[in-house]
Amino acid sequence: MRRPRSVTANESNQGKRMRTESDKAQLYDRQLRLWQKDGQAALERARVLVFGSSTLASELLKDLVLPGIGEFTVVDDATVDEQELRTNFFVRPTDLGRLRAQCIVANLSELNPDVIGQAVVASAVDFMNSNTELFDTASLVIVCAQPESVVCELSRRCDKANIPMLAASSAGFQAEVLTSVSEHTVVESHADTRADLRVMTPFAELRKYADSVNLESMDSTDLAHVPYVVLIIKALDKWAADSGVEKKGLEYKQKSEIATLLREMAPTPDEENFSEAANNVIILCVDYEVPLEVKQILEDPAAKLIASNAQTDSFWLLANALRRYMESTYSEGMLPHSGAIPDMKADTNSYIELQRLYKQKAEQDKTELTAHLHNVLQEASLPSNHVSPGTIDLFCKNANRLRLVRTRLLHQVLESKPDNLEELAGNGVLAHYALFRATDAFYVKSDRYPGAPPQNDSPAKLDDIVQKDTPVLKQIAESLMAESWGVADPEVPEDLAAEFVRSGNLQLHSTSAFVGGILAQEAIKLLTHQYVPHSNITIIDAANSKFVATKV
Repeated sequence: MRRPRSVTANESNQGKRMRTESDKAQLYDRQLRLWQKDGQAALERARVLVFGSSTLASELLKDLVLPGIGEFTVVDDATVDEQELRTNFFVRPTDLGRLRAQCIVANLSELNPDVIGQAVVASAVDFMNSNTELFDTASLVIVCAQPESVVCELSRRCDKANIPMLAASSAGFQAEVLTSVSEHTVVESHADTRADLRVMTPFAELRKYADSVNLESMDSTDLAHVPYVVLIIKALDKWAADSGVEKKGLEYKQKSEIATLLREMAPTPDEENFSEAANNVIILCVDYEVPLEVKQILEDPAAKLIASNAQTDSFWLLANALRRYMESTYSEGMLPHSGAIPDMKADTNSYIELQRLYKQKAEQDKTELTAHLHNVLQEASLPSNHVSPGTIDLFCKNANRLRLVRTRLLHQVLESKPDNLEELAGNGVLAHYALFRATDAFYVKSDRYPGAPPQNDSPAKLDDIVQKDTPVLKQIAESLMAESWGVADPEVPEDLAAEFVRSGNLQLHSTSAFVGGILAQEAIKLLTHQYVPHSNITIIDAANSKFVATKV
């Protein structure tokens, strides 16, 4: 077995300039708006291990190096050939015949002097047999255009080491991206949620404030600056008193009546705050409901593991505390408030007072949850400072946006039939998925990819190869669907099979750039624990502008 050789770009990283916080704020301004300082810090701590150095791998890494990933390692023993010079922007004509991993690491490292890159000259199999430490310390493993046997073995290794994994393949204008993660928790999902203003069931301080506002004694100027939260509460009270109906389970017709009442309460038809109130009735006048995704987290066995199970993960300790919080009489079945309110038409004093009330409520809720957390920590024999105040604060502010992602692991996916056959078929990508699997089966049988010229044979015309290999690939895909997946009357379009064959499994730069962007986006989600990664396959058919994200 050849011993892998490791080469670091810019030996010992001499000459690399570490940026100041001010430099980073300016350089990374736009991305900091997306994932804030915590997300950027997570990126800078990350160690990404990439198997493959093709065009796809280069484009992926470009999109991770530019935003400031901490370290990356490229594992490959391929050399730069003529085809690579035509499609890979990170190799140069002078690199012809050189080790490709070393070439792309050197050129990618020039994009950002703060990123550490290294190349390990080895096959994936040799690397796995001799670089246990480097593998086990990776934050994320990404596999680009590798045989399925390699993908499956890497998936098993990632599962054992609890490392998330992404894999991608492309063939001409066709591509697939797969995610493999046994468990991924997200606090900052940035999910769009309804403003939590509690107008249907005002908390004590909000009720007191709303009751203190006397609309009848106000002149038109003062009325024009009453926050719409107060106006809706007032209108709900009046409507309920007049109709004798409980403020619960309101139907659309009833909400329309409340909106009409609000417009009638306005001193003039064009008062902005009254219009805001009327327009928000449909959205805000609903019974409080815990989001389904949060319910699933609270009901998960991991949210009940303490003491004897040695649960030490901050997310699950907090989820355990949140479950107890929700079971307490204090919560009244509502999650901790974030303290945030939207902008609205109001005078400065009124808005600041309203903002203070919601922030005060959020602090009270956090204090209550923290008390439950301390009980959880005590039962688990963990110190009271095991979860930092900042972590608690972030969790409470995002309690209604928590997300949990568990996918089928890639070795389970690739070695069995898809769980989601009907959805793949309904989205029109079952044949695409089957052809990717068939492409690998063709490779295993023929020691070449469909469309690639046979080795040690006389040169053949591309059209002749396509004509010969297309029916073979089509037959493999249809047999796989019928015999292994139980698909009745499977049909793979011949023109689609021909597209796979015509590519010869080569990577076009345009497709690789697009897929590399998707891979980088998913990598950043996994590394920062912000936003929700897709679960767990994306099929791209660039020839027909088809993009489908689903499960397998």
